[in-house]
Amino acid sequence: MREIIFIEENNQFQGKNHKIYSLFLFIIIIVSLLVISYICSNIVLMKLGYQSIDLEQKREQLLAENYQLEYSVGCLSSLTRIEKIASQELGMSRPEKIEFIAMLPANINSAMVASQPSEEEQGSNYLEADNFPERVC
Repeated sequence: MREIIFIEENNQFQGKNHKIYSLFLFIIIIVSLLVISYICSNIVLMKLGYQSIDLEQKREQLLAENYQLEYSVGCLSSLTRIEKIASQELGMSRPEKIEFIAMLPANINSAMVASQPSEEEQGSNYLEADNFPERVC
């Protein structure tokens, strides 16, 4: 009888030991999964950080290239350069006198007639056609 009691106590002890072992194993698995997920999230964040730095460098490079291209477009389309090409390569020259012709619409009253400005008005209020601002590149 004493042996039966001892066997029953031993089985109860093994059952408790098995439950503790299972609980301990479960806790270790959960903690391991949490640590692995934390490490993976840090790896992803570091990767995104490096990508962000690379994209920022590419953006700065493209902005510098864009400013350079805008400057080149400005220099290539400057009026002095176009005038120089027109006169040297194409043989064009500026006219000595520029005359404008004003066309009146057909349904105008006789009271409305275009008049030529006087010399005083012409000198003070009007620009001559050949006075272009020059851009130096």
